[in-house]
Amino acid sequence: MKYLPLNVCVSLIVICGILPAKSQVNIEASSEITSLVTGHISSNKVIDGKQKGYRVQIFFDSGNNSKQQAINVQNEFASRYPKVSSYVLFKEPNFRVRVGDFRTRTEARGFQQRIIEQYPQSFVVRDNIYYPKHDYEQKK
Repeated sequence: MKYLPLNVCVSLIVICGILPAKSQVNIEASSEITSLVTGHISSNKVIDGKQKGYRVQIFFDSGNNSKQQAINVQNEFASRYPKVSSYVLFKEPNFRVRVGDFRTRTEARGFQQRIIEQYPQSFVVRDNIYYPKHDYEQKK
């Protein structure tokens, strides 16, 4: 009699293991929800290999030597942080150097805090980024 609960549990486990679960899930959603999901998917689509994100701007200047200064700043940054991408951009009238490809403002701000001593006038900007891989994606 004291083994009856054990026998019942073992029997249930055996029955559940022998009889595979055959279930189907039907999702019914209103057209408004479907429209919202479709809009969310389209807003997150990749455009020219880029998506919305954040970078840290470490330099901007206009003038006669601003392009060369931007390239020098980019080279200096690349030597200090070889694993972080950097970009020289021109948007009239300034040359800019932006670094990193961050998914969130928090990530960008954290990196900015790491480099603030070398680049005290740096700040976080919203930009189209090359979407970085997660840690688990990089291990593959």
